[in-house]
Amino acid sequence: MKPTILFIIIIPIIIAVAFSVFLVSSFKEENPQNTSEDQRNEIAWQLLQKTYLEQECREKFIGQSEELEKCFDRIEEEQRLNPPTMP
Repeated sequence: MKPTILFIIIIPIIIAVAFSVFLVSSFKEENPQNTSEDQRNEIAWQLLQKTYLEQECREKFIGQSEELEKCFDRIEEEQRLNPPTMP
């Protein structure tokens, strides 16, 4: 192979590796929101439950946009008043 072709292939690879190393080193293993593991698990559980309930609404009220919107509103209101707890 010609040396110019090698440089065209190798230089972008070197730049990509250097950028990746820089990017990975810039991320810290800190919790950015200062939340504990239990709080993060609770938030994840709430999101999972909301997603499940929204999917039930979609299946039940397929093609009925007004009823679907009402169902979503009920889910949000229920979660606001009664936050789900982990099983």
